[in-house]
Amino acid sequence: MLSIDSWLDEKPYKEVFDGVIHEKMSPQLPHFAVAGAMTALLLRWAGRRGLVGPELRVYLAPGITLVPDVAFMSHGRLGAIPEEQRAKPPIAPEIVVEIRSPDDRERNIRRKTELYLTHGATLVVNVDPESRSIRLSDVRAERVLRADEAIAHAAYPDLRIPVAEIFAPLTALSS
Repeated sequence: MLSIDSWLDEKPYKEVFDGVIHEKMSPQLPHFAVAGAMTALLLRWAGRRGLVGPELRVYLAPGITLVPDVAFMSHGRLGAIPEEQRAKPPIAPEIVVEIRSPDDRERNIRRKTELYLTHGATLVVNVDPESRSIRLSDVRAERVLRADEAIAHAAYPDLRIPVAEIFAPLTALSS
């Protein structure tokens, strides 16, 4: 039996916020390569802390459902969700990774970042494969990383993901 919102998960996936249905952009090879790298790097860090994976639909509030490209959700956060709601989490993952597609609008990227943070994300990582830049956002600040820096955050003292490793698959594609 199909759920009432099953149409959201028909491709192209849809996200809903600000009263508008937004189709997720169809990923191209750079998006695919960076998503794979981010998933692998976050998995290596996460270990037994929780789950990492692509495209987990989250329901942040009535009329707000988003699908991060890659996400980390700790076992503690998952355990706090009633079992019957775990398949459709009603909260943001702790770490959200959004990978920019060529047609993504900056205002939508910023709005989604705000929504994730408002609904409990600790860190939002916006990755732009084209410019090979990364913008980290939390509730206090935003900063752009240089190529020689790494993703790190005070909430996760041992988290360190070098920017160069995130974009390494793109370097391999261009050689």
